[in-house]
Amino acid sequence: MGWSGTRRGAGHGRHITHLRTAMDCVLSVWRRIHLDTCATASPCAKSPTDSHVNAEVNIAGRAASDAVWNRRLWLIVSASTVVRLMVAAATGLGVDESYAVTVARPLSWSYFDHPPLHFWMAGGMTWLTGDTRALAVRLPFVLAFSVTLWAIGRLGQHAFGARAGALGALSLVCTGVLGLTTGTWVLPDGPLVMCASLAALMLAPLLFNTANPTRDPATTNSWLRWGVVGVLLGGALLSKYHAVLYGAGILLFLLTTESGRRQLRTSGPWLAAAIALLCTVPVLWWNAEHGWVSFTFQGARAATTAAWSIAPFVENVVGQALWLLPWMAVPFAVALGRAIASGRTDVRQWFFACLALVPVCVFTVITLGGARGLPHWQAPGWLFAAPLVGRMLDRAITRDVRWPRWWLPMAAGTWLTLVLILGSHVATGWLSPHIAVLSAPADPTLDAFDWRALRDSLSVRGIDIRDGVTTRSWIQAGKLGVALGATTPIMCACDDAHHLLFRYPATVFPRLVVEHVQPWKRGWQPASVALTGQLGPLDSLGTITLARSGQPAVSLAVYRLALPETQAQAASGSRSFRR
Repeated sequence: MGWSGTRRGAGHGRHITHLRTAMDCVLSVWRRIHLDTCATASPCAKSPTDSHVNAEVNIAGRAASDAVWNRRLWLIVSASTVVRLMVAAATGLGVDESYAVTVARPLSWSYFDHPPLHFWMAGGMTWLTGDTRALAVRLPFVLAFSVTLWAIGRLGQHAFGARAGALGALSLVCTGVLGLTTGTWVLPDGPLVMCASLAALMLAPLLFNTANPTRDPATTNSWLRWGVVGVLLGGALLSKYHAVLYGAGILLFLLTTESGRRQLRTSGPWLAAAIALLCTVPVLWWNAEHGWVSFTFQGARAATTAAWSIAPFVENVVGQALWLLPWMAVPFAVALGRAIASGRTDVRQWFFACLALVPVCVFTVITLGGARGLPHWQAPGWLFAAPLVGRMLDRAITRDVRWPRWWLPMAAGTWLTLVLILGSHVATGWLSPHIAVLSAPADPTLDAFDWRALRDSLSVRGIDIRDGVTTRSWIQAGKLGVALGATTPIMCACDDAHHLLFRYPATVFPRLVVEHVQPWKRGWQPASVALTGQLGPLDSLGTITLARSGQPAVSLAVYRLALPETQAQAASGSRSFRR
């Protein structure tokens, strides 16, 4: 049983129209930025008299130019927000997003996988809207990244000038992992980078001081600024454990610079640290109550092995470049490398280098110990390379270097093209007939396919879901939780239940079993075989096929426990989490 192809096709056609409208909006913004960039570039050769006149004109027009680039920054933020809202509406929730939305209900002080903030955000939107639709739960994450873009732009402006700030924000937009996934999806990285960028923005006036800091107005209420920094770092710690590395980066800067050591002699940094640690009480309390499972889980993911190897290191570095997008990774790496090479001679560059260096280096170096990790773990560090890229672009344009003239439109245009192609394919599957690896049912983009039609299909068959549903993996549990709604209990008969174990710590599984049929996966067995030893015999209720744009996409097998009541205990792997 599937969706009506005509109805779904019309709906996805509207999504494509929205995406194209967003692209036109962004291209219009880009043309304005590009024309202004070219107009403000210095000529190749001028006479001494002309140079003197131009210098006077530049000084007189600096305030006007800054105002123009401030407006450009707002245009960049606005255009990016429009595109990401369109993507959020046109595509379904991915695997991690669906899981987060599912386990967010009911709210918990913390969670198995991560600290609680992004779960609270997703659960809060579900409670406010009464729905689990992608746009509703993604909305706070889209807006959070818009704040991040603004903060990064303002940081660049404070450190290097208005044009550098706007171009740094634009370069951040054009990355893959930050500009799209972090900026749209229900992930802990969204609130993490928002809190971190705002904390850096609050810190900058305190650390980029004149020789006599008592004359700097920003230091008048420095303790108040440090207090706000503490709250923001606390928010980052409530988002993702990565935030500890941001704190280490700030400490590195404070210890290695004169202005930083001056601040360490005040109460400000210590106040911020105390407030940030106080914010982690919910995380620490929940973990203490549950055997520190979250720290154990995350620590094991980054653990090294005895076999040192260069292969995981190379794979990770290449993966970082792919996640950033290769044509963005090169200038990001060059800008960060130059800042590190300059060291403390340029305190502004060093500030961003310290914030970026610790996350990037830690998660890259551990791969030398055999831990493959994931290449997007370094992305929160690359965030603070964006102002450095903005500075590099600004200086190149001032010197009338040609490469920004072609690189900027290429980067923006390629990003927009990729967003349109991938977003439209996720929504409609139009590439499947043309690219073998994108053919259903093994198309990896089906991870973002919405299973919402399952609820109606079960209802038509007279299958009651009020007592809950059992499935065989945390991934499928997440997709089912979003599809069947906030009031349907979802339990996982698996060894790796993640937070589902703590959400419904029952000893009896629901009698209704639903599984994603995946015969193309190595070692796959149907639930009637794989789960019989744990749940008992299963009676098949048939298979429901969900369609994308009228074409079969996902097949879901439905079973009911044959016994009247099964006292099935939690899986042995799940019990291990209690130890």
